[in-house]
Amino acid sequence: MSSFAGLCSQSPACPTRSSRAFVWTLFLATLLAGALALAAPAAQAQISYDARYRPQADYRLVDTDRFEWIYPAGADTTTALFENALRRSFQSTRSVVGTDGADFELPVVVDPISGRANGFVTPVNFRSHLFTAHPTFSFGAKFDSWAQTVAPHELTHAMHFEIDSGVGLGGLLGLFSGDASRLVHGLAPRGWFEGIAVYRESQLEPEAGRLDAPLQVMKYRAALGSGDPWSVGEVMYGSVFERPSRRHYLGGGQLIEHMAQERGSTDFFRQATRWHHRLPFLGFGMALWMGTGQTPAQLSDSFLDEERQEERRRLDSLRQAAEQGITDPTVVAGTEGLHVRRPYWLSDSTLVAYASGYATRPGFYRIDARSGERTVIGHQAITPGYTYALGPDTTALYFARQHPGLLVPDATTPRTHRLSLRTGEARLLSETSGTFTPAKARGGPVWAARRDDSFSELVTLSEEGAIPQAHRPGLRYKQVAPSPSGDTIAVLANAAGGANAAGGTQGLYRFDPSTSTLEPWLRFEGGSIYDVSWGPEGRYVLFAADPSGIANVYALDRRDGDVRRLTTVRYGALEPTLSPGRERVAFARYRHERFELATILFRPDSPRPVADTERDWAPRGGVLTASADSAAGGRTGAERRASGTDGASQDGPPSGRDAASLRAQSRPYEAWRHLFPRSATPVLRGAWDLLGTSVDGENLGLGPGARISGADPLGRWAYNVRGFYQADRLWGDVSVETGLVPGTPSLTVFNGPVEAVRETGAGRSRLEAFELRGLRLGVDQRFVFRKNVYGTSLTAGLAGEYRQSRPITAGGAAEAGFTGRATLRSDLTFKYRVQKNIRDLVPNAGVRLNTSAEVDVLTPTGATPSQYLQQRVDVFWPLLASHNTGLRTSASFLTQSRRSFFDVQSFVPRGYQGLDRALPGAGNHLRLGAKITQPLWYIDTGSVMLPVAVDALYGYGLGQAQYRVAGAGPALGERRASVGGGLGLRLRPFGGTSLNLEIGVSYRIDARGENRWAPHLR
Repeated sequence: MSSFAGLCSQSPACPTRSSRAFVWTLFLATLLAGALALAAPAAQAQISYDARYRPQADYRLVDTDRFEWIYPAGADTTTALFENALRRSFQSTRSVVGTDGADFELPVVVDPISGRANGFVTPVNFRSHLFTAHPTFSFGAKFDSWAQTVAPHELTHAMHFEIDSGVGLGGLLGLFSGDASRLVHGLAPRGWFEGIAVYRESQLEPEAGRLDAPLQVMKYRAALGSGDPWSVGEVMYGSVFERPSRRHYLGGGQLIEHMAQERGSTDFFRQATRWHHRLPFLGFGMALWMGTGQTPAQLSDSFLDEERQEERRRLDSLRQAAEQGITDPTVVAGTEGLHVRRPYWLSDSTLVAYASGYATRPGFYRIDARSGERTVIGHQAITPGYTYALGPDTTALYFARQHPGLLVPDATTPRTHRLSLRTGEARLLSETSGTFTPAKARGGPVWAARRDDSFSELVTLSEEGAIPQAHRPGLRYKQVAPSPSGDTIAVLANAAGGANAAGGTQGLYRFDPSTSTLEPWLRFEGGSIYDVSWGPEGRYVLFAADPSGIANVYALDRRDGDVRRLTTVRYGALEPTLSPGRERVAFARYRHERFELATILFRPDSPRPVADTERDWAPRGGVLTASADSAAGGRTGAERRASGTDGASQDGPPSGRDAASLRAQSRPYEAWRHLFPRSATPVLRGAWDLLGTSVDGENLGLGPGARISGADPLGRWAYNVRGFYQADRLWGDVSVETGLVPGTPSLTVFNGPVEAVRETGAGRSRLEAFELRGLRLGVDQRFVFRKNVYGTSLTAGLAGEYRQSRPITAGGAAEAGFTGRATLRSDLTFKYRVQKNIRDLVPNAGVRLNTSAEVDVLTPTGATPSQYLQQRVDVFWPLLASHNTGLRTSASFLTQSRRSFFDVQSFVPRGYQGLDRALPGAGNHLRLGAKITQPLWYIDTGSVMLPVAVDALYGYGLGQAQYRVAGAGPALGERRASVGGGLGLRLRPFGGTSLNLEIGVSYRIDARGENRWAPHLR
């Protein structure tokens, strides 16, 4: 018993209770969980290991002390940056997370296939993926490099997954599969594990992480200052229908920081995580209580009270410090959920901007500067950061968006486009991949930035390709802006701080096309610049910067060199632009859930010049230099107390492994060396039969066995092997899948028993047993043709199977010879120009086609071939899209050679499910339908006690009619039609995939002896 009691005795935060009762509760709960995990088929859901196609074949591998680096040939520099970032932050991250043991090892895949700046850790086939592409927006502006921004964050997740709880369900699963044990950690609310990662990243450089970065903090502060601040339940789950969608990053990090400051350490994270890992079926709220000593309600109250008070103090201080008061602009456009970004003046009365909203389709819009009336120009996606440009003749816009790979859906790359303001048509400027922030110079070329792994370079674009213009290693470009005359190119770029500087710096550079020189121009000593635009004639340069901790609008007068602040806002002002008459400045002002288009009078001489700027500084640092991590308490400018952050500094000097040494130590990646089993789990065939009704016949009994699975980190090969003993025989199946070619072909060989209930001539059911053996070959491929505001894609699956069957006795003995059958199956889903706005429950435009078919191509002599074809077409109509109302009409066709060949219950109209006479039999059948879906309440919050997020409550109405098609048309005499309606609830169990729960009533128009009114639940 002492071992159980010790789980809590050393924790001062653990609630006081009867030790003996508590120990027995834990012991019995663990036994119960173990019994369920070993016996219940529902608990035997096997972890799936899948292959993944990658177009690049040449990968290298380097082993270090704790990391196994797998990276594409040629990415040595970026991999060295990632390696240095992880090595230097390892011990301090471990002290924050509380990972047990010193034998931590992590495969890290340096992934170039995605144009999105991101990274992730997966508990299944445990590994981390770090994408090489740096952000095209100002995330991580004060970090030395993209590697330092993302790598320690993902390391925090990996260490979270490795926390060992000892006794409990997670520990029990770990005996069979380390990945299954890690997967239990993944069931925690996303705000919990993203919160600790955001907290950790915010200690790496002063004011660099999301807890201090002004463009991130402004969203959290605006929520606090609103009438509906985020509760603990809301910050634990990402929002689906409310902006910002990543509130669990922002709020989760603030919650973790709040608890760390109250308790003086982050030990609570490890304690609560271990309790959840032991007893996940009790809910995360119980684990949070056990780990922190506070109930979720108590924690929510203390958290919100303190944060609100802090926000009130901040706003009071801001009002007192504002020399000219808080800016009160004219709001041209601003409603809940509407984001109006990067405005440009077309004339003194008209602007163009990129807009999106809860019911506003993303795209470029003309906006009247007085009334705010919007007129769409073109619906186009855009890269994060909204760095597009207005052409010098004001007839076109230049922008970039992500283009998908046809065979690799996650493989995206930005390319540049020109959008005509007259016709709204967009054309590709260049086939060059990795280009963004295009801008046309007057009388000159189109300028842009092009990614080079984790850095970028300045280029000019043509139909033939991109021409490099400036060689300055170690820069991450954010925006390119030619002057009105075209003689100077303003470049917003981020550079490493250098060996003697703290963090990265983001400021303005200027490029002279006549001399091909790029030189530093302007930056702030304690802040970052986020955007840049030229005024008419080029005298004024406007930009947003945050030296005060809040992004505000500034103007640089090129005549005298003065910089003046034009706004003082509560949360953030970005992307200023000066009107042609130099009378007004338009900008995007942030408030809770919205970016407003606002304007102010342009008075450049009224404010005092800003003094804390740097001009023409000397560049320093290099590609692989990085500043030393600040100590835990060294964040003196960030209002963060040092409590809870001891040991959070990085662990080594700034020097580290360089690209040359990494390349010298690397060797070719060989998948077969990584195919050791990752999971060996028990299986128990026939367990459900113990709970069902007994049927006479050949009952095969229980079949104990095991399943062994594995895959290599790149997903080139995956396998699953299962064996079990049932009916006095050994049975099993083996499947192998490869990602070496598109379609990830799979081969399965199987030999096993099956049971089937047959009706006898006397009307009684009898259980019959069969041996089934054969092989199956399949391919699955998703084709992405267009990934824009409107998306077009095709998902296709094709499988061929040859199987032999024969009847057997309960002892496994054969009762007859084998008969063979060969079958082809196919599944297709085609989506054409499908589009959804943020608060749409169903698409508001597009067509979706689903086709499923199966046909026997070889049958036993005298047997009738089985075949079925099921097709469904859904058309989504935008008639009420402004109210987020979903309108869908559908038509389904079914032909089958025998009754109930597939799940026909899904084909039957609402109200007729469960009626045997309504089920379609052999032959041809048609179903027509229409459905309207209206959101009633966007709940968009989660439960701390229960592992579920509740997103929306909606009402629906529908009508459906099923016909048997005979000859040239439907047989109306066999119609089954109904109308109905009800309420639906959109849920996300464990914060994951959305599920719809609908309850309502149907009126059976064609009832034949049944009650016309029937409830339905689905």
